[in-house]
Amino acid sequence: MYNQDIETPVPEKVARYKAAIEGSDALLFVTPEHSRSIPAVLKNAIDWGARPYGKTSWPGKPGAVIGTTPGAIGTAVAQQHLKAVLGDQGVILAGGEAYITWKPDLVAADHTVADESVRGFLQSFIDKFATLVGKLVPA
Repeated sequence: MYNQDIETPVPEKVARYKAAIEGSDALLFVTPEHSRSIPAVLKNAIDWGARPYGKTSWPGKPGAVIGTTPGAIGTAVAQQHLKAVLGDQGVILAGGEAYITWKPDLVAADHTVADESVRGFLQSFIDKFATLVGKLVPA
């Protein structure tokens, strides 16, 4: 867990994590919803990426948020919280909403999305995100 007492120098695992963020062209955040918010482990990862003060890894990174849950509103509240946190960190967030209601037959045994309409929706979401990233990231 994030602990300001051990942030300078950051632990080696955190340094590798921050380097991975900084070396990426874009970030796709996929989240469940825990108690109407984001999971604690995700918030912890965002906090480590932002530290130590003045050495954040987030600003200017294109990002998109998506999630799934069995609930009727499919991670809508968690995604709004996550977007607020990421926006504050300087992540350039793709527009659009992507709330997937989890159903037992959503994913096939081979780990592909079994529902044709959901698969098409996800492909469209990723295509739009890739177009945004292509406009923001130098070749």
